[in-house]
Formats: sequence, structure tokens, C-alpha cells
Amino acid sequence: MRILYFTDGAGIDLQGIRESVLRIPEVLTSLRRGQEQARYVDLMQVMSLPDDEFRQVPSVLRTLLINLVQRGLHQRWVNRDQRADLILRRINHRSLSDLKHEIENFLSKKMSGSDVATKDLHLLHFMDRVEITIIGPGYDEVEFWLRKEVITRKDIEVQIKDVIAADPHLSWFWPQVRDSFIDNQQPFI
Repeated sequence: MRILYFTDGAGIDLQGIRESVLRIPEVLTSLRRGQEQARYVDLMQVMSLPDDEFRQVPSVLRTLLINLVQRGLHQRWVNRDQRADLILRRINHRSLSDLKHEIENFLSKKMSGSDVATKDLHLLHFMDRVEITIIGPGYDEVEFWLRKEVITRKDIEVQIKDVIAADPHLSWFWPQVRDSFIDNQQPFI
């Protein structure tokens, strides 16, 4: 079974991350398509702003950029013939506990054999484990909770992947960023 988790995208606040994701073709395509929604602002120029200026960008525009970057990363994931049984977005949950509860319920149903069977034949070979893919950029407290709590389950094998780090063509920049924040055990905000 595959769960796709979209973080709050807080990594977009760092210029190094913004510059790095601009090298991903699907992200560039997504930003170019999104330019139609932001007629009076050059999204590529906003993405290249220094951190102090980027923090002054209105939250609506930052949210649009996060959504466009995540859409591009998701498209790259889908292009590798990937599919998900459950898609979770941080912005759809008011609290961390709600999101944790939804993930735990999904895992419990899977273990009890309840209605979580996929209609997608490509995913039938994943019935014995759960693969959680994180779509950022950046991590939040849910990713850390997943690593600490869910991965220790003995009743089911849980594998956590980052969409950028798992892509062999994108692993040129992300592992260093990931490791620096996972080692500090702090959300990437």
C-alpha cells in the first residue's frame, strides 16, 4: 500500500531549496503553467529572491508557489508509474493529531483486512507493507512523527521515502539537506 503525504512545504522559504527545485523539469513546467494564475507577478523572479525578501512575499503567493512545486514533484512521481492508495495533505488537517489519527486508522484497517484493498492491480504486490512517500519541499513534524512512531510498528513493515531523494536523477542535492535537518530532529520550517 502506498500513502502519499504532502508536507506544508516550509522548505520553500530557503533560497537554496528554491534554486534546487527549479532544476527539476516538472517543477519548472508547473511554475510556467501557474504563471497564468499570477498575471502581475513573475513567479520565477519570486523564486529567485533572497530569503529576507522572500519572507515578505504575501502568504497567498507563497502558498501558490508551494502548491505549484508540489504539483511538479507529484507529476514527476506519477511519471515514474507510481500510484497511491491514500493521499494526505497537511493543509487539509487542522491539527497534527487529526492527521496522525487518519494514518493510524488506515494502518489499522490494513492490518485487520478491512476495506483498504486497492482497485489498482499495479498495487497488489504492496499489500504486505506500507510505503509512505513525502512530498515537500521540506519536512514538518508529521514526517518526524512517522519516523519515530509508525516505523517502529511490528505488525506491518513501514517504509518512508522522500520523493526527491528516492528519485535517482534528483539525489544530487537532497540528501545533504535531508540529513542536516533529520539529524537536528527539527521540523524544516
